[in-house]
Amino acid sequence: MLMYRSPQPVIMPDQPWEEGSMPMAVSLLPDHETGELLLYYLIRFPKDPLKNVLCLAQSEDGYTWSKPDLGNGTNIVMRPSGNDVAWGEFMPTTVLKDEQEKNPEWVWKMAYWERPDPEIPPGICIGVSANGRNWKPLLSRPIITNSNDAMSMVKSIPGKKSCFGQTPLFIYQQTFTYDPDLPTERDNLKDMRRQISLWTCRDFTKGWWVGPVTILAPDEHDPSDIQFYWLTPFKIDDNTLGGFMNCHHTADQTMDVQMVKSKDGWTWTRENNRKPVLGLGEKGKFDCGIVYAVAKPVIWKGKILLLYNGRATVHDGKPYYPEEPLPDLAHGIGLAEFSTKLMQ
Repeated sequence: MLMYRSPQPVIMPDQPWEEGSMPMAVSLLPDHETGELLLYYLIRFPKDPLKNVLCLAQSEDGYTWSKPDLGNGTNIVMRPSGNDVAWGEFMPTTVLKDEQEKNPEWVWKMAYWERPDPEIPPGICIGVSANGRNWKPLLSRPIITNSNDAMSMVKSIPGKKSCFGQTPLFIYQQTFTYDPDLPTERDNLKDMRRQISLWTCRDFTKGWWVGPVTILAPDEHDPSDIQFYWLTPFKIDDNTLGGFMNCHHTADQTMDVQMVKSKDGWTWTRENNRKPVLGLGEKGKFDCGIVYAVAKPVIWKGKILLLYNGRATVHDGKPYYPEEPLPDLAHGIGLAEFSTKLMQ
C-alpha cells in the first residue's frame, strides 16, 4: 500500500519567522484553479508557543515546495491571539474548502485550538475565510472547551442521520477514559486511556455542537499499551469516510498510523489487520521515532499523496535510539505516496 516515502523532510524551516521551529503539516488540498497543491503547515515552537504561526506552501507535484509572498513579505496566513493557552497551544488542525457554502465569506473553514478571550478557557475554535489566505474567527469564543487540542474536522456523509439528526460537519477529538490498569511507566497521563469521540454540528452560524460521543477506543484485540491519539478523517467516496488513526504506544512512546473506515462517520472498522499503513522510518532518519498524520491524503495527478509529520524522538522527548546520535534533521514534514488501494 505504501509506495514511497521521502528520505528527508520536504518542507524546511528556512524563513526568518520559522528559524528554530518544528513544522507540522496541517492540511493538504488541491487547488484546481491554479493546478497546484496547497499545504497549510504550522510553525511550532513547543517551548514558546505564542510564536506559533500558520503558513502556506505551494507545489505542482507534492515533492518540491515554494512559499509564496502573500502580500506582507511572508507566507503566514494566521497568527495566535497572544493569550496564554495553558492547555495545548495555538494549533490549527483542519482547513477545508466547502463548495456548498452559500456565504462567500465562509467558503473556507478551519478548526483550531486557541484562547481568543483570556477570560474564557482555551478550546476548539472555528475560523472562516473567503480565499483561504485571510482568516478571521467565526465567533469570539471557542465552540468546545473540554480538554484536548488533538482533533480534526470533516464534512459529514450526505443523507446520513443519527439521533442528533443530520449535520453538515463532524469534529473528532481525543478524549479520555479512566483505566487504572494501563502501563504508566512513561506516559504523561497516568491512568487515562486516550480514545476518539465525535462532535456533531447543529448550527454552524451560532457554534452549536453536540457531544462528545465515544466512537473509537482500543479493545481486547489491541496491545495493552496502545492509545488512540488522533483521528484524521478523509473522504473516500460519496458514501465512505476513511481515517488515519494515529496510534500512541505508551510502552516505548512511539507513534504510527493505522487505517479505519466508516459508512456513516459513527461506526468504524479497523483495516489492514490493524497493522500500520505508515510505520516508523528507518534508523537514523528524521521520522524513526514518531510518525503521525494530521493532514488528509489527496489524489493528485494519479497519485495518492500524504504530507505527514515525523520525529527521531518519541512522545516524551527522548531519542528512540538512545545509543545513536540524533540525525542532523531530527524532525520534519515527510511525503508518502500510497497505492490506489488506500481509497478502495
